[in-house]
Amino acid sequence: MSAFASSLALCIAVWGADPKPEAARVTIKGHSAVVNAVAYSPDVKRLATASDDDTVRIVDAASGKLVRMLKGHADLVLGVAYSPEGDKLATASADNTAKVWDAVKGTVLFTLAGHTNSVNSVAFSHDEKWLATGSDDDTIRLWDAETGKEAATLKGHADSVNGVAFSPDDALLASGSSDNTVRIWNVEKRESLRTLEGHTDTVNAVAFSPDGTLIASASHDETIRLWDAASGESDATLVGHDGPVKGLSFSYDGKLLATASDDGSVRIWDLSTDEEVAAVEVHTDWLNDVAFAPDDVTLATADNDGVVKIWNVPKPKAVAGKK
Repeated sequence: MSAFASSLALCIAVWGADPKPEAARVTIKGHSAVVNAVAYSPDVKRLATASDDDTVRIVDAASGKLVRMLKGHADLVLGVAYSPEGDKLATASADNTAKVWDAVKGTVLFTLAGHTNSVNSVAFSHDEKWLATGSDDDTIRLWDAETGKEAATLKGHADSVNGVAFSPDDALLASGSSDNTVRIWNVEKRESLRTLEGHTDTVNAVAFSPDGTLIASASHDETIRLWDAASGESDATLVGHDGPVKGLSFSYDGKLLATASDDGSVRIWDLSTDEEVAAVEVHTDWLNDVAFAPDDVTLATADNDGVVKIWNVPKPKAVAGKK
């Protein structure tokens, strides 16, 4: 995800299922600049955070305590993703590279060099065969996740590629761009299948629903769109944020969608009705990313306000006041 350079410190919030969102479980100082992305490990024990301070931090997802710091990028770290098995971590950076790390040892397994501008996003395929990266050079690159060798360059977007996501069966790849569009790609044939038009500003993030039927896209136009993954038709437009929407995450049971915005709120949407069921306004600054934990018990966000916080999540339809 693209970031704004800043001297602000890290803030990550992690909510658990509890009706008292105003009571922070843990407050931790960590990164020395904006946090752009967060990712849970598959076993929910770790949370990885990517920052403008050029580092990635891996923290204990329950306590927020630092487990390991990853240093190696020469510029802002804009994206982070765990492999499905949890043994690897991929990072995307403004130094024009992506890196794949041993998630346990914290060592670099390989550096993916080939993009000619900032790498904004990174995603593993579910079978761990491929790694996809999206860049300010307007391209997506596919890499062999075992060797780090480049397999293909996907061209079609007319501006920066800010988000990439594989479908659950790994047959499709979705990408979101500053050209205001979402594209769906055939992974095997390395070709664009369709272009999804509807947003009126930059698309910051994309995600497939767990069953693969929907693609969600978050945009600077302050909306979230849901698309039919098979036809590319617009299924719904979710309106509620008062600022650019930077991140989104489906719950692992596929029932909810969480979205994070520059308006300082996370909004949770019921996908059976496409209605907002919770608005959590606990931040005083921009939110850059949001991630459901694989057990759907906790939710993590990354923002600009300078601390790490671990929160209790409100019950559906509760609204938390800013803290």
